[in-house]
Amino acid sequence: MLQFYVVDNLWQGTLNTAHFHCLPDAVRAYRELPAANRKALGIQRGIDAIDLVQCLPLFPDDREGEDVMVLRYLEYPLWKSDPQLMEAAQELVSRLHIRYCLFRRCIIPAPDRDKLPRSLRGRYLWPDEPGDFATAAQWIYVAGVGRLSAREFKSRYTGTAFYPLVVHIGAHGMDSRGNYKALQVTPWKFHLLIQRSKERVDQNKKETRNVK
Repeated sequence: MLQFYVVDNLWQGTLNTAHFHCLPDAVRAYRELPAANRKALGIQRGIDAIDLVQCLPLFPDDREGEDVMVLRYLEYPLWKSDPQLMEAAQELVSRLHIRYCLFRRCIIPAPDRDKLPRSLRGRYLWPDEPGDFATAAQWIYVAGVGRLSAREFKSRYTGTAFYPLVVHIGAHGMDSRGNYKALQVTPWKFHLLIQRSKERVDQNKKETRNVK
């Protein structure tokens, strides 16, 4: 059976957690906490628990945070395939007017779809390191900072407690014929391009084995 929890401040050494049987009660308790807190609202099933929303600053000098959807559940097949969790996530987006998500230590604009648009049909990433499609990123645009090289972005934000607000990513890409294409996409579309590019490599490997 699923339950919900609210943590009053993740910055504190000892976490103060309240538990709820229904989501509206959890949302009500979460809203009553000050936005200056790094508060969290999550879901629990047995001994397993995962945050769905956290209140995070969008810029380093912000005294108050904004409610951000935490997409870490997408990395766990059992959570991702749970219809109750997905329903709760959608309800939280509506109730809390979510505009941003926390994805792999970056705050990104909330995705509006799970598929790539037609404008990116037949586009794939061209990585600097074969097989590591994340290395296709040429530059990363951080709100309030500007355009950073992939190397500078990594050195600036790795190991820090602050999550940067990433708006766009410039990447090396190609079309289905292998012609170079420069890409400028949102972070979520970059993630989807990584998935598509990996699938293409796997498909090519299967076809090569079948020919042999």
